[in-house]
Amino acid sequence: MRFSCSALVGLVLVSSAQTAAAFTGGIGGTSLRTVPSSSTAFLPKQHRRAFGGALNNNNNSKLSASSLQMSYKVGIVGATGAVGKEILQCMETRGFPASQMRIFGSKRSAGSVVESSVFGSITVELFDVAAARECDLVFLAVSGDFAKEHAHAISEGDDGAVVIDNSSAFRYKPEIPLVVPEINPDATKCSKLIANPNCTTAIGVMALWPLHKLFKIKRILMSTYQAASGAGQEGMDELRQGTKSILDGEREVAE
Repeated sequence: MRFSCSALVGLVLVSSAQTAAAFTGGIGGTSLRTVPSSSTAFLPKQHRRAFGGALNNNNNSKLSASSLQMSYKVGIVGATGAVGKEILQCMETRGFPASQMRIFGSKRSAGSVVESSVFGSITVELFDVAAARECDLVFLAVSGDFAKEHAHAISEGDDGAVVIDNSSAFRYKPEIPLVVPEINPDATKCSKLIANPNCTTAIGVMALWPLHKLFKIKRILMSTYQAASGAGQEGMDELRQGTKSILDGEREVAE
């Protein structure tokens, strides 16, 4: 199942069983969920027979060696930002099976060149839905508003791409699976649009999931203190400028 495999491998890269649907204890305002379906109907017809068995058996959380040997056409929307840069770097260091890497951006970044140690010189393309749909897998490292406007258009239909959205746009949508691949990988089978929980949730549930299976956690209250980088490039720029203004004596407290 080419597209579901690409979704799962992609989620393992950025992560930052149906029994996972029982986990309802939210962290950071989100909870993991699956959309109950084991159908391969969302896949392009040419991939259903070849890969349907790989995800409709009792070991769905483990991709077969033959599945992982496949390569994918991958697109990153927002690769010039902090999150997008990290996704690309992870692909370089973890040997992601990509036969082609495409980077999409705004008019401001289109035409610029991103240097990759693995994929070579990549020219940033002006984002276009039709172009993004040519990929097998698309990472959205953009704002929630952008994701809401374009994610469905990229993923819909047999010829659409699998979309993994890193924003908060779809985290509360019951029809969109919210996935941490080490916990509920089977959820990637039922939708070509997949949501990521935020960094606090993704890390927290890795420790909480075993405890939940043993003791059935009902509620979690967690206070977190996150880095400025959690707000992306704008957050880091604001920290840098604010710190500079204090050190230069321009103001006593950064805005």
